[in-house]
Amino acid sequence: MERVESSKASRYLYAVLIYFFLWIVLTYPFSIQEWEAGAVIAFLGAFFSYRQLSVSGVKNVKRMGILIFWYLPVFTWEMIKANIHVASIVLNPRMPIKPGIVKIKTNLKSPVARVWLANSITLTPGTLSLDVEDNYLYIHWITVKAKDVEGATREIAGKFERILEAMFK
Repeated sequence: MERVESSKASRYLYAVLIYFFLWIVLTYPFSIQEWEAGAVIAFLGAFFSYRQLSVSGVKNVKRMGILIFWYLPVFTWEMIKANIHVASIVLNPRMPIKPGIVKIKTNLKSPVARVWLANSITLTPGTLSLDVEDNYLYIHWITVKAKDVEGATREIAGKFERILEAMFK
């Protein structure tokens, strides 16, 4: 019984830390009031959601926290690069685009992981997830760089898939 209570307490604590960290990252500039509000919201949010965190496809909240801290920087970097790329296309008078729909293959087994991948792709400017069919995703790409499945998979999903695979084992 003591082990179960310890597990609940550690899941709650990890959830509080994750929420508080995300609050601090998303509320800039830093101030004492922001930290206090973030702490209150992190504790309340964790109280209502720490049980769901462990059953939503992620087996270990500690691992999820570590991977979110790995995923967010990668996602942010990819979004910055994509924004610069799309801005350069828009600002170029010749509009050097080569739009098309490509098929990529994913090795992700979890449906939740596939949704994360599709959403990550859609949230990155210049790409839009259109459909998920078994192990394949159909993506509209503003500048097609690879038409073959392997090349398109590497270009579009390669950065996210490895992290999501570890997150949703």
